[in-house]
Amino acid sequence: MAKKKKHKHHKNVPSLIEVEKDYGFFEDFMEYGPQYDTLNDCPIIPGETMTVQCISFKKLASSTRKLLRSIMEDLVLSYWESERQIPFGGKLNKMREAAIREGYSLTGQYAKDSDELKHLLNECVPTVINKELQKESDQQADKD
Repeated sequence: MAKKKKHKHHKNVPSLIEVEKDYGFFEDFMEYGPQYDTLNDCPIIPGETMTVQCISFKKLASSTRKLLRSIMEDLVLSYWESERQIPFGGKLNKMREAAIREGYSLTGQYAKDSDELKHLLNECVPTVINKELQKESDQQADKD
């Protein structure tokens, strides 16, 4: 009989993402980094940008999930009030990315933009708009 092959078990390697820091006044100077500045003879200081681990949706704390959802609701509501349109496509993707970044700045957990997170954040879009339309119809009914 033939020998069984031994399968190597690969451990999951966490995915990392680079988060931009706000340089303020020196933002134009830091566009290409100080390593390209001929006048700068000092070495690059480690930690100018932080490497942050992306956390999958299942590993996020429930408070972080609720926070991400509330941030997305606020973004959708502000977009609805300004544009009076339902966000979709690229605009919705930008709103989702903004919610993830704002959630990271508040909690320190950077959520991986997975299908599960997309469903969580995209589900709140119609509910927020329906609630807003219901409030408007109630206000009009009270006036009449």
